[in-house]
Amino acid sequence: MTTVLLGTALLLAGCSAEKAKQGTTGTMAVRVETEDSAIEISRASLGLTLPSSDEFSLTVSNSSGVVGTWSTLASYDESTPYEAGSYTAQVTYGSTATEAFETPCFTGSKAFNIVAEQLTQVSIPASIANAVVTIDCTDNFKNYFPDYEFALATAAGNSIPFVKGESRRAFIAPATFTVTGTAKTQTGTEVPISKTFNGISAKTLYKVLFDVNSGNIGGATITISFNDQPVAEIPIDIELNE
Repeated sequence: MTTVLLGTALLLAGCSAEKAKQGTTGTMAVRVETEDSAIEISRASLGLTLPSSDEFSLTVSNSSGVVGTWSTLASYDESTPYEAGSYTAQVTYGSTATEAFETPCFTGSKAFNIVAEQLTQVSIPASIANAVVTIDCTDNFKNYFPDYEFALATAAGNSIPFVKGESRRAFIAPATFTVTGTAKTQTGTEVPISKTFNGISAKTLYKVLFDVNSGNIGGATITISFNDQPVAEIPIDIELNE
């Protein structure tokens, strides 16, 4: 009789402990809401193909540090238990370290609370983490310089070539960048070009435009505009009708 009662007591104690343990945890389901707008003069879509939620990586952390990481949301198990409390979920697609043409990185985070024995729905807004840069030339520039090429040097030390006619967008980490290049006149005179751009932010489209004399008649000068604002002039030591 003593053996039976002891076994029953141990079983009941075990069940109580298990219930107490289960009562302290909850679960989480994640959804990513992705958008590709970028700040320019006005907010506009970049026309990118947006990744699906399943393609994002996931990191969950709390005040003690990272509690879980998943390479893709597709591999995340919604039955994963979390102790009740406050957490932050971060999702990422791509990397700002990949600086090249048409290589967007999306990221976003959301703070949330886990409630014991409940499924918490977490919707995370994700947006572009890069700065986006285009380089273009006016018809005046193209007519005056039949041959030209540029390169965009990033703060990370990467170089992105913008050859003549290049129209793709460079996605870079949001930091200072420099555009260098050479423009060659019809007689073969080469004009060196260099301009550094500071105050660069994520989720922003920057347009670098090269012009000659801003379309006006007079001494030869290259004008560099940054989002439609003239920021530099480079005198050309030759005549326009050379």
